[in-house]
Amino acid sequence: MTVPGLLMIDDARTLPDGAELTTDLCVVGGGAAGITLARALAGTAHRVLVLESGGLKPDGATQALYAGESVGQPYEQLATARSRYFGGSSNCWGGLCRPFEDIDLAARPWVPHSGWPFGREELAPYYERAHAILDLGPCDYDTGRWQERLGDGIRFLPVDGAAAENRVAKLSARPKLGEAHRAALAAAGNVVVLLNANVTELETNGTASAVERVHCAVLDGQRFTVKARMVVLCAGGIENPRLLLLSNRVQAAGLGNGHDLVGRFFTDHPRVKSSVVRLADQGRHRGLYDMTLLLSRRRLNAPHLPVCASVAPTAEVQRDMGLLNSRTYLVARYHGEATDAFRALTELRLLLANRRKYGISGPPAGPVLRAALPRIVLQAPRLAGAMLDNVLNPSWVRRSFTLETVLEPVPNPDSRVTLTTRRDALGLNLPRVDWRLTAQDRDNFMRTHALIRGTLASKGVIREPRPGEGQDEAGANVADLWPGAVGWCWHHMGTTRMHDDPRQGVVDRNGKVHGVANLYVAGSSVFPTMGSDHPTINIVALTLRLSEHLTALLGSLPALVA
Repeated sequence: MTVPGLLMIDDARTLPDGAELTTDLCVVGGGAAGITLARALAGTAHRVLVLESGGLKPDGATQALYAGESVGQPYEQLATARSRYFGGSSNCWGGLCRPFEDIDLAARPWVPHSGWPFGREELAPYYERAHAILDLGPCDYDTGRWQERLGDGIRFLPVDGAAAENRVAKLSARPKLGEAHRAALAAAGNVVVLLNANVTELETNGTASAVERVHCAVLDGQRFTVKARMVVLCAGGIENPRLLLLSNRVQAAGLGNGHDLVGRFFTDHPRVKSSVVRLADQGRHRGLYDMTLLLSRRRLNAPHLPVCASVAPTAEVQRDMGLLNSRTYLVARYHGEATDAFRALTELRLLLANRRKYGISGPPAGPVLRAALPRIVLQAPRLAGAMLDNVLNPSWVRRSFTLETVLEPVPNPDSRVTLTTRRDALGLNLPRVDWRLTAQDRDNFMRTHALIRGTLASKGVIREPRPGEGQDEAGANVADLWPGAVGWCWHHMGTTRMHDDPRQGVVDRNGKVHGVANLYVAGSSVFPTMGSDHPTINIVALTLRLSEHLTALLGSLPALVA
């Protein structure tokens, strides 16, 4: 049956079992890509239905649908690697934004599988609009102009003319996109956001050349379907390939997987803390480069800036040395943070924060508290000093800092998302993530670290730390940091990569799944190469470009019979 009269933001749990909905465009996922697409088509003549798995707040049962296995490079448990409610992972995003560099999209002989079907100039017209979506203010990343605005009290590092350069990133004023755009979507007469709606399968025709129905379910048990002229997957770098692999009625290997590419090239941005240094001019430089200040905007005595900065190899140096892109910033070291008591308190804080962030119960707090309490009591005086230093952050304290580098990963087809035989509460196979780094990734880190540290030292920016602070995080040798000290950024990318050749990519230059006329993918899963910055602004720009393509297509197609 068809259910008329849905509210602009409604709940799938109110639908009768077996309901059938019709729409022009079905958007699967209400994160950055899904919200951008809905905003771009708001007010048009085309009906848009956004299917969001979660509600307006975190819910443990829904969040648990993200569970899965991780079998490669140590990685975040999948159930807490993303946020599954309206707004998607923008709900746990710090708001950092910087567009791609020209070199990020280029085919580079020293980077295997590199090269987008188009250059950065194709995305450039959409960055201004992306700034409006992300509430970033003017689209300006020029360090010279920002230096004039910031004044002499805060300055960029003096690396100009060297092998490295300063790069500005902007901070979204409203990073939680579900909250930022909820009212506008509710007011759009042609957009419906359906909450608690989980997509379980994309049903195709007999040749798998078009999607005929989108099968959905709610955790309460009801099932319903959506019939749409166009379908766009906006569910993230793990769920997008998972849905394609699950939709295997006609194509046994999964929809769009004729060349065994769906789920391959999975990656995140490797993140490594390395050398401990001191700043020659802490007062002028720390405010722009210290990530601890950015991530704790309410910290006393911290400058509240609309931008932050990092240092990166120039494009010319990347070409000359065969490096991939990267960004290096500072992480302040606080008094007592290495003590057992401080670690115990941090473990307890993270447990409670995850409960609040994801709506999950996790391990009982009681045992964690009982294990932490003796460690806290035994070192109470040192812990008190550490807490005061962390909370008050006295500006007169001369600190040491750790250099932290985020690296552009090497595209690797052996790093992938597949399905397990285990199933979730909806009866769907859980994903298995096998994140693999390469010898080239390690070499890129080693040479990038040497280049950046050497540049900062030669410019007199950094000084050697005091005795006892000079060792790197995993010992005296930076080489020992790989791979054990490699972290991640919760950026899931590459698993439905873009390429005009179906033997080398899952989607074409417009995001259409090869061989499926009305199925598209949006988000960072289509990135062939990733650069080293946060993907959100590039997801939004790429989705705005897709919105124009879809609007033109929908205008040329016959009406869908309800």
